[in-house]
Amino acid sequence: MRNAFHACTALVAAALPTALLACGPGSSAPERPRLVVLYATCTLNKEYLSPYTTRAEGVPYTPNFQRLADDSRVFRRHVTEAGQSGLAFASILTGTQSDRHGIYHHPSKLGTENVLMAEAFAGAGYDTWFWSGQPMAAASLDYGQGVVPAHTFERALPFASEVQPLDDEFLLRLTANDDEFDAILAHLREDPDYEAYVQVCFTATHEPYHQYATPDQVLAFGERFPGHGGGVTRAEIERFLPIYEAQRHELNFDFPDTAAKLGLTPADVERLGAVIEAFYKTAVYNLDVLLGLFLDRLEASGLLDETLLVFTVDHGESMYRENALFHWTHGLQLAPEVLDVPLMIRGPSCGVTPGDYGEVTRSIDVFPTVAGLCGIAAPSVDGVDLAPALRGESEPQRLLAYSHTTTWGEQRVRRFRRLALLQQILPRADPALMWARIRDRDLVFKLSRSTDGEFVVQAFDLEQDPGETTDVFDAEDPEHVLMRERLAAYKARLVQRYDPASGLTEDEALERLKELGYL
Repeated sequence: MRNAFHACTALVAAALPTALLACGPGSSAPERPRLVVLYATCTLNKEYLSPYTTRAEGVPYTPNFQRLADDSRVFRRHVTEAGQSGLAFASILTGTQSDRHGIYHHPSKLGTENVLMAEAFAGAGYDTWFWSGQPMAAASLDYGQGVVPAHTFERALPFASEVQPLDDEFLLRLTANDDEFDAILAHLREDPDYEAYVQVCFTATHEPYHQYATPDQVLAFGERFPGHGGGVTRAEIERFLPIYEAQRHELNFDFPDTAAKLGLTPADVERLGAVIEAFYKTAVYNLDVLLGLFLDRLEASGLLDETLLVFTVDHGESMYRENALFHWTHGLQLAPEVLDVPLMIRGPSCGVTPGDYGEVTRSIDVFPTVAGLCGIAAPSVDGVDLAPALRGESEPQRLLAYSHTTTWGEQRVRRFRRLALLQQILPRADPALMWARIRDRDLVFKLSRSTDGEFVVQAFDLEQDPGETTDVFDAEDPEHVLMRERLAAYKARLVQRYDPASGLTEDEALERLKELGYL
């Protein structure tokens, strides 16, 4: 018999819609995978992954991402709700956006009135597990609803006044390359009636990037992948890494003034950017190795083709881009490299065939799609079940993707009040200062705040202009006018439903922010 979900299954099931429970054993639902894995990392710019890059030189240092992509449906226009983890993971796990799930900034607790993906799978008879390795989307912030404490492995990132690279053992545990995951695979092999849902949420590429890559690894990366390490030398690392470490937030959020104060020449800026990017690329390479180990575990178990494996990202990351306001960060601007993120779904037993999915999809579509592929009805969500399109039963829908910037908690507003550029853009914790974006295929429409305090509407064609250098908004075009109205209505709804409460004390919030390097 299927393993019971401990004492809390009945409580979770009682709270779910009847339609969810109708797909359990004995129903007429299609055969479903015995293992479902949501493998979701953080702060990953898809241009650094070989399945997604548009760079002429390609990306040879992510072979395991390519290995996964070769057997998966690869979503080419997948969009996240926001460039901040608390919001973005809430969107993935609930299938709703901020005006419903309630997260506008992190750290915040996710309200228990939300129904999460793990709860849906628990209610349908799956044994649920959570590798909780992202401090802003942690089980202790209620992102693990539907998973009992004994099945939750919360991996707190060690905070120190000086950044210390994480050791290999910690990174293995962070990414479910451990004995606990092996035990689940063993149970699946031994018991043909056992089903498991595994949720792995972590970060291995978040700034400060040298937490995930050492100088020696960066130099070795440059030697192994000539042309991809930026020609960075040890002398440059020794010069620029201390500058980055000491002035990281100033470089992120007030770059023009900081570069001037530090006396950085254009050549210095170029080499500083090369050093920082080399650390980021090396961290991505290390992540690829960890993904490969996870895929190896599934393959060695003989369960890979019985597994529905979903890989996605909460948000991307900006490196240095001259026309961007903020560099080496995320969350406070509507940058395509932050909002347009990877999604790959591997599920041969669910009827998912390899190939590309070209229409726009959203983080809110992940929950209903995964549930749909498993024959489980999702609760009321904002997203769309893409399973029929993935199985070839219907044509892909043309969807609009709505995204917004974060508000900031009072702790960060106070901490960064000294930064002039940031103060112009985000002087207070106020939802009226949020920016909004709509993506319609390759056209994006933005409502953003300029440095003079005025909100303006712009449009960009990402196919022709991925760096967003040319505004193509046309106030005489009825379609553009409609998008402007939609932006205004979307933002108004967000502002109307904003609740500043985070559910955390001041000390708890500060501890979380320090853990991820925000303070």
